[in-house]
Amino acid sequence: MNDLSYSDFESALRKALPFLDDETPVDAHASLTELGLDSLTLLGLVAELEDRFSLELPDEMLVMETFATPSTLWSALSEVPRSST
Repeated sequence: MNDLSYSDFESALRKALPFLDDETPVDAHASLTELGLDSLTLLGLVAELEDRFSLELPDEMLVMETFATPSTLWSALSEVPRSST
């Protein structure tokens, strides 16, 4: 999939965040670490997002500021060019 879809993004977040249940809305400004994102789940989330959206996050984006909230992560993903494959 090459197009960024917020619903797909939210689905990937839900898989990676153990403290976010299916009924709780994703607050764009919630702390991802408070929702359970740690170094291990971060790696899985990056792999899932890269695969799902056919993109590769550049090394300079692999910092905690990028993963602070759903909003900061969505903004970063929106700036990354997608591959044509």
